[in-house]
Amino acid sequence: MGRVRTWLAHNRERIAVWVLIVVLLAVTGVVLYFGTPFHGSDASVQAVQDDSRIVFERVDGEYVLRPANAQSTTGLVFYPGARVHPDAYLLSLSPLAAEANVTVVVVEMPLNLAVFEQGAASRVIEDHDVEQWYVGGHSLGGAMACRYASENTDRVSGIVLFGSYCDRSIDGTGLQALSVTGAADTVLDRNAYERNKANLPEGATVEELPGVNHTQFGSYTGQQGDRPSGTPYEVAHRRLANVIVPWFQNRG
Repeated sequence: MGRVRTWLAHNRERIAVWVLIVVLLAVTGVVLYFGTPFHGSDASVQAVQDDSRIVFERVDGEYVLRPANAQSTTGLVFYPGARVHPDAYLLSLSPLAAEANVTVVVVEMPLNLAVFEQGAASRVIEDHDVEQWYVGGHSLGGAMACRYASENTDRVSGIVLFGSYCDRSIDGTGLQALSVTGAADTVLDRNAYERNKANLPEGATVEELPGVNHTQFGSYTGQQGDRPSGTPYEVAHRRLANVIVPWFQNRG
């Protein structure tokens, strides 16, 4: 033990340098990992840009979809899933702008993690002239959107969840809720999802889409743990649109 203590005393500075190097390498690895998100396919982004029914804008880290031929009085602020870029959701959310006259704003998160900017919806709501707002998200983004909604019931009318769940209760808040999952989703923690169902308000709309996996709520691939669903993305997106478009239309 004496020799060890002597060696440590003589090499204290060298050990400190190596510890610092290891910590820096670990932090760099985490930043690189989460700073390299899954993007939507080029074709999916181009399809939205080419849709004459939609006005597409990208402003300060926000992707905005507006109806081209109607006045929009309803808006949705959407939080991406962990390590997913906002452009991955443009095509799957575009029917809201094209068919339901909803202004959709998909926000870019620090390190692509909504947990670092849970309150992003506030600046969106302040910057856009829309009467009624909803907040929503995919996976981790949905959980963070639900936390925002629970603390800002005066700013939003409801919550929209894709492959996600509320990890705190919004029951009794007066918020409306839509929860959509995919039957082929192998990323969503089903046990946690079932446990947290009671956190949704009474009268919430809960839908499960047949043949849809986790990534098909967007237009990206490669997420660890997600198995192929056997359903084309185009079909998956139409199944999603058949739920979310009438849900918003029924809310004016």
